[in-house]
Amino acid sequence: MNLLTDPIFRVRTPDGPVTACLPELLALLGHDRVDSLTGLQRHQEDAFHIFCCYLAGAVLVRTGESSPQQTADFWREGIRQLTQAEGCADDSAWTLLVDDPTKPAFMQSPASSRAVFERDYKPDATTPDALDVLVTSKNHDKKMSRAMTGNFEAWLFALISLQTTVGLLGRGSGGGMNRGIGRMNSGYGSRPRVGWFPGMRVGVQFARDVSVLLCHRQVLLEAPYPYASTGRILLWIPPWDGARSQALDSLDPFFIEVARRVRLLSVDSRIQAFASGSATNFIAADQLKGNLGDPWTPITQRTNGALTVPESGFTPELLRNLIFGDGYIPATMQQPDDSMVGGWFSASVLVRGQGKTDGFQNAVLRVPDKPRLALFGCRQSRDRLTSLSKKGIDTASAMHYKALRPALFSLLEGGPESIVVDKAEIAKWVDSAVKPFVLNWNPRYFDWLWTTIDIPNDTEALRPWFDELRQLAQETLNRATERTPQRHGRSYRAKIKAQGIFFGSLKKNFPQFVEVTHDQP
Repeated sequence: MNLLTDPIFRVRTPDGPVTACLPELLALLGHDRVDSLTGLQRHQEDAFHIFCCYLAGAVLVRTGESSPQQTADFWREGIRQLTQAEGCADDSAWTLLVDDPTKPAFMQSPASSRAVFERDYKPDATTPDALDVLVTSKNHDKKMSRAMTGNFEAWLFALISLQTTVGLLGRGSGGGMNRGIGRMNSGYGSRPRVGWFPGMRVGVQFARDVSVLLCHRQVLLEAPYPYASTGRILLWIPPWDGARSQALDSLDPFFIEVARRVRLLSVDSRIQAFASGSATNFIAADQLKGNLGDPWTPITQRTNGALTVPESGFTPELLRNLIFGDGYIPATMQQPDDSMVGGWFSASVLVRGQGKTDGFQNAVLRVPDKPRLALFGCRQSRDRLTSLSKKGIDTASAMHYKALRPALFSLLEGGPESIVVDKAEIAKWVDSAVKPFVLNWNPRYFDWLWTTIDIPNDTEALRPWFDELRQLAQETLNRATERTPQRHGRSYRAKIKAQGIFFGSLKKNFPQFVEVTHDQP
């Protein structure tokens, strides 16, 4: 299956479903003729998008062009020229199955000899989803090894997903480790895609991101980055024995990396993946902590390493910090074009853990025109919005930890004179009882924040947010009051005491918003 000539991709277009080879797909994307890719799973979309953008950017640079709106023939010829310049005279580097393991196959590095292949490579996966990066705890969340083994498109997407986003995962065959990519902060990190969407169509995002890549290229060719303008791009073409790493100064800024020694072969008319571990990472960049200039990856200022998203995912606080650059250097793709009116801030990642994944996390925030102008316009407007966004997070945190949680502890403990917060069984119940409050305020935070643009006074801007949080917290406490296990003799006391603690905390922590009357406790 040759990606440059065979129609492997199932594409929904405005004119109906079609099948396309890779050059035809790039042409469709450039002209915004793609509604969706039928076989692409959500957790694979980011890896495939990044792959297409880097490939298109590399071809455009090598051919001296700048527009991503090109014909299929242009992309096919450009990819072949790029491949030949990197040492592969035929299309084997774009063929999914190549019988000779000493020749490159698509995103599959060749072995130095057939003897090395037979010695190091062992059977690894018989279905594409077993090869993919989506490892689930005890195989419960998403059953593995379900996909059809002969589905070339599924194998292709699994390969790109693996080689673009995989991290460290135990010991492999051949005595080495299953290592991860270079554009990631450690083997247990994650590779995010953070940026600005001018629209939700994949073709619009492709054209915009390729253009940003080309503008960003000169930055990556200057210090502190060590890249070479004529460096390698298709890293799976030369043999890799797993013992030596590629130096960054031998690579082009748009290099498309591979992390694992993997080969797909036809065994008894079925596709099977063979794999081997490696003694070292493919790219010698451990000390850089994933800070390799990837334009979709924010940098953590404290560590100067690539963003690693925690198991909690994109919380409002993390999204707020990424948007306003509080503790993070924003990704290049976060800067919107001057011509944009509104748009979407998007952040997504497959969160990794030690030997597992902690779930695919995705957040897309609509940013209307006025907030966008405040974010990227004059410094005074941005500074005020930054300050208000922090106050909004602090208000939600105080409502959670200083008002609602103490009231819930008192409720379950029967209304004691002083609550005890270190009882594990009670703390677990409180954690469960408080979830509705957290789940309800999280999606409302940015909707409130964008409304503050037209309210000049900070206290008045925060008042609607406080009122909404107080209502959510009160509803959460009322729901807990109805469901909590209590001793019958202390039930009334527990309920009254919990409400008293809740209101007293509001009065203490939010005096500017709480008006005390004789009707209130």
